[in-house]
Amino acid sequence: MTMPDYVVGSLSDFPPGKAIAVQAGHRTIAVFRVGTEFFAVANTCPHKGASLCDGEVIPEEKIVRCPWHHWNWRLADGTLESDPRQRLRRYEVSLEGDEVVVKT
Repeated sequence: MTMPDYVVGSLSDFPPGKAIAVQAGHRTIAVFRVGTEFFAVANTCPHKGASLCDGEVIPEEKIVRCPWHHWNWRLADGTLESDPRQRLRRYEVSLEGDEVVVKT
């Protein structure tokens, strides 16, 4: 089964070091731009439900810190820094020309 692609914005919509919550089908996904890389994870922290796109991005470590309880999530693989057994759902994200595309 092929997963649908969603154009979630253009490159200029995503400032470096920030995240934006986007809708892809029925999912809310946080899309992060860290330098020239893009990462996409479920926008909800599994601990208490905080919106991860509101968290602090630590670019040198490619981590987002949950805004409520400061849990550090690794953007590259979705794991929790303090307990890698816990992980966020990740999504493939790519640039197609100037468009940012998420595959769900």
